[in-house]
Amino acid sequence: MSRTKKLAAIASTSAAAAAIAVAATASPALAWTAGPYTANLSGNMTINAGTNVTCTGSTLKGNIATDGTLTVTSASISGCPASVTPQNLPWGGKMSAGSTTITGFSVQALGCNYGGSISGTYSGGDTLPATVTFTNQTVKATGGFCLVQSVTLSATYVFSAA
Repeated sequence: MSRTKKLAAIASTSAAAAAIAVAATASPALAWTAGPYTANLSGNMTINAGTNVTCTGSTLKGNIATDGTLTVTSASISGCPASVTPQNLPWGGKMSAGSTTITGFSVQALGCNYGGSISGTYSGGDTLPATVTFTNQTVKATGGFCLVQSVTLSATYVFSAA
C-alpha cells in the first residue's frame, strides 16, 4: 500500500472513530417543547353516576416539561346540569409513550368531592398539539356529603402550545 493510501486509510479510520464517539456521547433529542399549554375539551365530557351527565365545556392550562411532565395550574368545567368546580390545583401528570396521567385530579359537585388519578392515551406524537382521550376513568368520592361513591369520566382534550 502506498504511503498516500496508508495516510488516507488512517485519516478515514480516525474520522469514523471520532464520529462514533460523538454519537455515543450525544444527548438524545427531547421530544416535548417545554412551556405553557392550553387543553380544550373536544366534544362533550360524560360523567356517569348511575345516569350519564354531559358537560359541554372544559379547559385545562399549565406547563409541560421536556420529559412530558405536566402541571395543571388552572381548570374549568362548564355546561353541566350542576356546578362542577375543580379543586386543589395544581394537579400533576405525565405524557409519555402514548399514555397520559393526571394525578391529584379533584372536583366538587353537589356537595361531594371526587378525586384521584385519571389515565388516558394521546395521539399526535410527542409534540403539541396532541389529542388526549380519557375513557371510563373511575373517580372516587373523597369527602363531603356523597350520595354516589364513585363516578366514571370520559373526555377528549386537544393540548396545544399556549
